[in-house]
Amino acid sequence: MDKDKTQDEKPTLKLVKDKTKLTIKQRAFCDLVIKGKLGTQIECYMEVYDVALTSTGKIPKHAHVDCSRLMAHPSCSLYIANAFKRSEVNAVASTTRTKSYVLEQLMKESKESASDSSRVRSLELLGKTCGLFSDTLEIKESRTSDDITQDIESKIEALLRESEGNH
Repeated sequence: MDKDKTQDEKPTLKLVKDKTKLTIKQRAFCDLVIKGKLGTQIECYMEVYDVALTSTGKIPKHAHVDCSRLMAHPSCSLYIANAFKRSEVNAVASTTRTKSYVLEQLMKESKESASDSSRVRSLELLGKTCGLFSDTLEIKESRTSDDITQDIESKIEALLRESEGNH
């Protein structure tokens, strides 16, 4: 213990500022919506805000209105949108990592396998990922917007002439 501090001195506590400006219940609602385990937004709202069904077993009308307002609240909608965006980025990163791993293992198998058939199969799968064995030929033709406009106009004129000939 420092000699400068006495035992009676309390530590300085810093408050962490909540950048989202959400209340505890708003954050709980948003988290339930993001997790998607309850199903609908109204179910998430009823769970967090302890809303009971009416005596007829229906959801109270105010709950729908309040849930809708909560979903439209700028901080809530931004919080949910950012969470979905993060999860999408994570999913893409995970897919990319998996693809890399599979390709690395196929490359390793194609070089180190004791079996000739394993090496050939690995090379075949690697080739397919690169499109080496496709029978279709993709031709990309670049056209200017003027060329496209001219084609459209000439086709319209041909259709008009054809329809006039039928009348």
